[in-house]
Amino acid sequence: MNCEVLIGVDDEVCGACLNILEPISFWGGVSAENGRLTEPRCAAFGQSVTGKIMLIRELRGSSSGSSVLLELVYRGAAPAAIVLNQPDAILAIGLLAAREMGWRPPPLFRLPAADQALIRDNQRLKISPSGKVIQESV
Repeated sequence: MNCEVLIGVDDEVCGACLNILEPISFWGGVSAENGRLTEPRCAAFGQSVTGKIMLIRELRGSSSGSSVLLELVYRGAAPAAIVLNQPDAILAIGLLAAREMGWRPPPLFRLPAADQALIRDNQRLKISPSGKVIQESV
């Protein structure tokens, strides 16, 4: 399985998956202070995004989501990677701003929802800089 690289990094990314099945916005849906999901309609409500590979089927939202993501990167509370069903310019802006500030933003990938559905929640993944997804056995 391969992701499309939207914003890449030089190193392989590893982490446990956090599947976000419900539409979510970073603005109001993720705490910029601690990286916890604050959207009560989300099945993963209360879980931390920090160090996780977030699989997001649908974003909703606000142009302020980029500032929340920028704050997460600054605080060291960002996900290890973000994998979207569709590209999103707002999140990309936050990641590019973090890079310009000299911080280390997570990579941004695109993987269709049908492929995301093949990855179970908490499954450990490795994603190469080219977007190759490797599911680690437990």
